[in-house]
Amino acid sequence: MQVVSVTMLFRDKVYKIWWALLAITPLFVNVVEYLMGILPLKDWWYWIVESIVFTTICLALTRWRKISKRISYFYAIASLGIVELVSLAITRSFSPVSITAATLGLFVIAIFEDQRFYSEKKNEQKIKLLEKESERDDLTGLLNYRALSQEINRLANNNEIYNIVIGALDIDHFKKINDTYGHFVGNEVLNYFSTVFREQIHSAFPKHGYVYRFGGEEFTIVVSNHSLEEVYQLLQSIEKFFNKSIVTKEGLKLIISFSCSLTDRLNDELLDTTLKRADKMLYSVKNNGRGWIVTDQHRKRPPKD
Repeated sequence: MQVVSVTMLFRDKVYKIWWALLAITPLFVNVVEYLMGILPLKDWWYWIVESIVFTTICLALTRWRKISKRISYFYAIASLGIVELVSLAITRSFSPVSITAATLGLFVIAIFEDQRFYSEKKNEQKIKLLEKESERDDLTGLLNYRALSQEINRLANNNEIYNIVIGALDIDHFKKINDTYGHFVGNEVLNYFSTVFREQIHSAFPKHGYVYRFGGEEFTIVVSNHSLEEVYQLLQSIEKFFNKSIVTKEGLKLIISFSCSLTDRLNDELLDTTLKRADKMLYSVKNNGRGWIVTDQHRKRPPKD
């Protein structure tokens, strides 16, 4: 009967009731055996000792962080068998059935439970892999809108984040590229553009800068704990980088540019509100010739060199 309580204690969600059941189970079993005439009442004190000893062992194993739950559970089952055998020796209650239950029976249970731990761990890894894949854009490998939504929630609840810059950007005249050269070239441009942005943002703002693809030629960047001016300067350098033509796999030479808006999140402002403001600011860039970056501080198109 103790096996059920022990098994539940080494699962991910532990309820206090299992500790109570673990403590009272030896007492309950021994009382039943006494009423059935199997055990004498004179051994009542050992029933309490047995309960305290095994509960203490389980408590120590559940708090032993250096070993996995899988190993801890195996140790707990082994300890249960040892405690039971000692109990049988003290009360001189050895029998083929009791010895088999305390050794072979518990060993079989431990093997089956070990397989359950292994299967659950494998399933958890598969689920995590599927979740990770569901947060990536199939074409570019960038994080997608779902990942952005989760990141926004994480940043909003993180007290260590003191500044958040959000940017919205589009590849200029991307539809024309698709219509003129075809979707394969368009996809190549998207991948090239995504790779450059991802590498530049991650390199400049490690662990604080991320690039997301909304779909089509629309992208979003989120940079935390860095100033808007830092992000602006980086985007200007990326803008100059794209001024050079790129050569596609088919040998086509293309020059691509992008339109972008950057804005700071205001104090206590919902990040969704910041994102919508960045998107609205982007339209002002598109309506004024494209190919430049507008920010909360830089609202005019810079003169061409």
